[in-house]
Amino acid sequence: MTTTPRAATGPVDVPEAARADAPPAVWRDRGFLRYLAGFGLSLLGDQIWFVALAWAATRLDSPAEASFVLAAGSLPRAVLILFGGTLADRWGALRVTLVSQAARVVTMLAAVVLAVAAEPRLWTLALVAMLFGAVDAAHMPAAAALPPQLLPRDALPAGQGLVQTLERVAMIVGAPVGGLIVALGGLSAAAAANALLFVAALVILRALRLRPSADHAHPAGPSEPEGTWQALRGGLAYAIREPVLGPVLLVVTVLNLAIAAPLNVGVALLSDARGWQAAGFSAIIAGFGTGATVGALSVVRFPPRRRPAAVGLIWVIAGSLCIGALGFSPSLLVAVGAAAALGVTSGPASALLLGLVQARTHTRYLGRVMALVTFSALGLVPVSYTAFGALVEATSLPASFVICAAAELLTALAALAVTPLRRAAL
Repeated sequence: MTTTPRAATGPVDVPEAARADAPPAVWRDRGFLRYLAGFGLSLLGDQIWFVALAWAATRLDSPAEASFVLAAGSLPRAVLILFGGTLADRWGALRVTLVSQAARVVTMLAAVVLAVAAEPRLWTLALVAMLFGAVDAAHMPAAAALPPQLLPRDALPAGQGLVQTLERVAMIVGAPVGGLIVALGGLSAAAAANALLFVAALVILRALRLRPSADHAHPAGPSEPEGTWQALRGGLAYAIREPVLGPVLLVVTVLNLAIAAPLNVGVALLSDARGWQAAGFSAIIAGFGTGATVGALSVVRFPPRRRPAAVGLIWVIAGSLCIGALGFSPSLLVAVGAAAALGVTSGPASALLLGLVQARTHTRYLGRVMALVTFSALGLVPVSYTAFGALVEATSLPASFVICAAAELLTALAALAVTPLRRAAL
């Protein structure tokens, strides 16, 4: 997230002994900790808003109207997020983060006014949801592009470990806090609380000072087209032709698709089929979240010194075995254990691969590349859910888990066969 053009991010020649003697300690970097504080408050507000919006939507006249409101919030984000990445690259990630954060504050204040003025109706909820989703399309890739401009390259996997830990803590804390606020004061109280959280995040993020660029691999960088469409196509072309980024982004996309559907749709169906009910579903998801937090923090404490992609892909392979095992769990205890093991493997896999993506991306393309990552994590989720349901109908529930596991396993093995990726360094 900067207001001035910067040079590219690329490998810097640092002696191996020096790197080994001075491992990056991201938890001591004040600038990055400031980013985590602002980003964490923003994430907490996101969770409160999603709970409040879902609660208000369910009080409408029909389930169809409730579904329309929720879709109105997610559709603009999915459609516009790639363009949001171009904004971050054109105007600077920090500037776009701050402007979009201010827009989130205004959106929440508008929601407060609308909720106080009259009982929330379909069109008011849909309008606020669409505005928030559109602003998020600019905010998310810009905010995700900030860590590479705050941390040394070697520290990015560890930084991603902390970011992912923060995201999971925000999800765990935000949902009950949001439910409590809605129960006490309704949609207006939740929107007002969000406005305060977003203002605090804005104040913290305004104090960020980005590092001078240390990208020497491509000091000048390719010339940039002026049009938005041309810039978007240029970012896609860059990600595809870069020998490391393309394969890593493909692995990350498959990883998101192969885990999201089995973990959310598949576990719900498994809990119902085994008679574990909602309590069993919650226990399995909690097991995954706990394991993922432990796995992500392991990268913070023990960051790999060499070949982060190869190490991350090995974790992906181990995770694929856990997905397959989850579908055949004979008891709730075994299912929770399999989900926890899946979390332990996916935490370091995601941190290492995303850290490598950030480290290898030219600074002027960071927004667009992180928009691609975010789109694969959020925009393609409905596709994953639909495909998994079709698999269950065509085969069986355990077989669907195995198919997802096989897709993840084969993708990781194919990626390991790509020599530039296997040998890639930060």
